[in-house]
Amino acid sequence: MQYKNVKLSKFESALFDMRMLFEQYGYSQYKVSKFEQYDLYAKNKAFLVSDNVLTFTDTTGHLMALKPDVTLSIVKNTVREKGLSKLYYSENVYRTHQGSQGFKEIMQTGLECIGEVDLYSTAEVLMLAAKSLKAVSSDYILDISHMGFISALLSENVPAEITKELLELISQKNSAQAESLLMEAGVSEKVKDAILALTSLYMPLSEALSSIEPLILNNNMQVAFDELKAIDSLMRIYGTENLYLDFSVINDMRYYNGIIFSGYIKGISDKVLSGGRYDNLLKRMKKEAGAIGFAFYLDTLEQLVNTSADTSVDILVIYDDRTSPEKVIDAMEKAVSQGKTAKASKSAENISSKETLDLREEA
Repeated sequence: MQYKNVKLSKFESALFDMRMLFEQYGYSQYKVSKFEQYDLYAKNKAFLVSDNVLTFTDTTGHLMALKPDVTLSIVKNTVREKGLSKLYYSENVYRTHQGSQGFKEIMQTGLECIGEVDLYSTAEVLMLAAKSLKAVSSDYILDISHMGFISALLSENVPAEITKELLELISQKNSAQAESLLMEAGVSEKVKDAILALTSLYMPLSEALSSIEPLILNNNMQVAFDELKAIDSLMRIYGTENLYLDFSVINDMRYYNGIIFSGYIKGISDKVLSGGRYDNLLKRMKKEAGAIGFAFYLDTLEQLVNTSADTSVDILVIYDDRTSPEKVIDAMEKAVSQGKTAKASKSAENISSKETLDLREEA
């Protein structure tokens, strides 16, 4: 049976569009268990959005956790195959939000490419991230960074003991404190200037490339720059818009190693999408493969106005206690058989419709 004019909420519509999008590009749906052994998350807390994990002891005495993350489960359970495993998911995760009390069940969708990740698959993931944002609103931004470019720059005699604090300052775009920290550490002027330039940089990807090219100090920075340049070229072929280079997008170097990105939508204060290249996570889990993916946090859509389903219908059927149920059924079935949406109600309050059929007049 085909249903026409089915009204979906912003949440439902976005989830449906993303699922269709992922399948169009050859991604297969992956289902995971609601829980994993707690040890998986205990070993990788820095990878999680929140390190608070909801645990329980099962009947065998094992400490289990309601999953706060999907990627870790997929990586753990994916068998290494030749080529590339292209998977997507729509799953609930359980975690706390910043400034909130208690745990929340959160629906998220996303995809993972695990295996022989190359330039094309990286570009495809970025394109799908942008299209996922656009499925919700054309007023979106996808901020891109490169952990390889940053780590290569920090390898230029930046003391290891200040790296963590420096990365935090870069993520905050705090140029003043970053400069003070670098001066105290005796970092060379050339390296200091390059780091400060990255800290304040924010512009469309295509324009930004010419700004960061003069900052290249070593071969690894050149390799990362060449990847960003190639990605920019491929995004132009896709027609992908609203891409910005922003080195304040930083993830833990113990897990991430290449292109990373974050997505935002106008009207939502929080980041709605996060992803990147995470080969280092697989190495930590004793798996030799590349990996890139992203997660879309569907709960953030609650911040959008009019996220609930549209309450308007094509035909409003009004009846009262004197109207026979048979007449109401007849009117409703006639409307539905014509492919129209209809609602039977004793009141027209808070219901908009293109047409009103008042059965009370016939009662």
